[in-house]
Amino acid sequence: MRAILFDAPRAARLAEVPDPTPGEGQVLVRTRLTGICGSDMHAHLGSQPFFVYPQIPGHEVVGEVVAGDAEPGRRVVLDPTMNCGHCRPCRLGRYNCCVNIRVLGVHAPGTMAELLVAPAERLHPVPGNVPDELAVLAEPISIGLHAMDRGDVRAGDRIAILGAGAIGQSLLLIGKGRGAQCAVIDLEPARLALATAMGADLTIHAGERDVTEAVSAWTGGEGVAVAFEAVGSPATIRAAAEMAAPAGRVVILGLCQKDVPLPGAMFVRKELEVVGSRLHQNTIQQVVALLARGDIDPRPMLSDIRPLEAYQSALADLHERPGTFVKIALRGN
Repeated sequence: MRAILFDAPRAARLAEVPDPTPGEGQVLVRTRLTGICGSDMHAHLGSQPFFVYPQIPGHEVVGEVVAGDAEPGRRVVLDPTMNCGHCRPCRLGRYNCCVNIRVLGVHAPGTMAELLVAPAERLHPVPGNVPDELAVLAEPISIGLHAMDRGDVRAGDRIAILGAGAIGQSLLLIGKGRGAQCAVIDLEPARLALATAMGADLTIHAGERDVTEAVSAWTGGEGVAVAFEAVGSPATIRAAAEMAAPAGRVVILGLCQKDVPLPGAMFVRKELEVVGSRLHQNTIQQVVALLARGDIDPRPMLSDIRPLEAYQSALADLHERPGTFVKIALRGN
């Protein structure tokens, strides 16, 4: 089969590799569409701290069951996490925090191939009224849903979303669906325009305004109930803490590999709750249900669909033209 291989940072190629074979409890899936995630881009550029080279990347997929412990022909989406089932987080039901976690497309062969093997328990059926171009977005949206759960967002809350990439737009979709008022902050005008089209109540260009002052003005000086950091930089993490209201919450999704200097007294004064949010936790099937009911419409997030062999142009556009391309999906077959 054909697959994309990341041999090392900035060394991607389309290769012929052996077809995978499903073992006990596994399913062979033919890829229909696979999305390129921000973490895939970090792996390509060498800044994904968990990626194991060489590797077939990718973990966002809608595919069709070929063989194994599932009904052949059924369309499915994937939860790419594989957990040990024995460590403390697993015992608590928080398998996304498993200390021995392995993620398809990071630690094991992923979805940027014509075929993939996945655990049967991590595949979820897709109803017939959900087309491939929506189903392929279920996994990134589920990250937004899990983060909204971590932030305990409720109707009427004012929230701030720092970063308007695919995860930021997913947070916006879920936040608006819960009845929250949403401010979206980014440096790319095109991404802010997309956020406006998807229902943002306020967009802030971080290069043109002081974002903390803008959020303070929007909230009448109160600050936001929840600030979501989906960038992964010390500056945006600090900004999220500063714009959160007293008794508010900060949810960090972005992968930041640097130390973050923060005034400790602020956390005491505001009694802030600061939580991390990793991947998803039984939320992919919830997103599929939202898509099936028409409760959310993520179509504007999908910038383009290209054949698998066009992976180089897709990687280049996502890296060099982030304002134009939020999400690109590749056709597996």
